[in-house]
Amino acid sequence: MASNTVSTKKTSGFDSLPISIQMLIGVALLLLIAVIGFAVFFAIDVLLLDFDPIGKLAGLIFGGK
Repeated sequence: MASNTVSTKKTSGFDSLPISIQMLIGVALLLLIAVIGFAVFFAIDVLLLDFDPIGKLAGLIFGGK
């Protein structure tokens, strides 16, 4: 028959860190995600707007100048 006890196995080493350290790691990861997101956005912005590959392709297809 199954017992009604709760399993006490450890989930991760992160849970054993103090809450302030967990908070700092969380904030640092959020900042990292924001920086990576901005870098990807900036790269796409430079690629699509400054180099304008779609406009050049449309110009080649439709003969515009």
